[in-house]
Amino acid sequence: MYSSKEFLSLLEEFAPLSLSRKMIEKGSYDNSGLLVKNHDNIQKIAFTLDLTVDVVLMAESNGCDTIVTHHPAIYSPISSLDFEGDTAAITLAVKKGFNVYSMHLNLDIAENGIDQCLSNGLGLRNTRVIERVDGDLGYGRIGQLNSQKIEEFVKKVELEFGSDKIIFYGNNEVKCVASFCGAGASSAVGVLNELDGVDTVVTSDIAHHNLLSLVNAGKNVVIIPHYVAENYGFNKFYQSVCQKLCGGAKGYYFTDKRFM
Repeated sequence: MYSSKEFLSLLEEFAPLSLSRKMIEKGSYDNSGLLVKNHDNIQKIAFTLDLTVDVVLMAESNGCDTIVTHHPAIYSPISSLDFEGDTAAITLAVKKGFNVYSMHLNLDIAENGIDQCLSNGLGLRNTRVIERVDGDLGYGRIGQLNSQKIEEFVKKVELEFGSDKIIFYGNNEVKCVASFCGAGASSAVGVLNELDGVDTVVTSDIAHHNLLSLVNAGKNVVIIPHYVAENYGFNKFYQSVCQKLCGGAKGYYFTDKRFM
């Protein structure tokens, strides 16, 4: 059993909240940490990318008392709560008595966090961080692969990430890849001058003008849906946390298969 303070300290061993604050200082917005506290005895924890009504019901059915999400369960200011619409999940979580934690930008850039897990899943070697935030930690990775056709690369990505919803543009051989977790397409365009030698950009949530810029710059672009890309790393985070629980609590994982 953990107190809420002890459990947050455990989560911070993997993704310190100071990293979120550093991202905010750089102009990002975040709301990570303990967002809902209903009690102080944590024994069973549900991990999931997003807080949804289905997640709350799954957590309840497994006897959980706490939910940990990647995307902040409360992101923008809330003016009212309702059991329908955008606030349905958080309202239900409060009613059911759950604690809710979210580990977002801090986990994105942490060591072995979401961004690093993405590059690992792509099989990249000799990676370096593109945008440093705190020492060697930061956002975006450039790494190497054995030369292969773009179709071969995408097929391997589909198998590793467990999704057939990945699309790509371009026909260059894949040898040097830049990857950005989440909505990183604008970051990729913003550092095009640093992508000399990169033949392939992997990202999610790409607007057409960003796609156009990258393709016009001669890059392959591989689009892994946001949920697919980040669920991969968050599941790794869940596994690492569970190894540290050491019987003091038990973890469960929920994947929303609608987005896989």
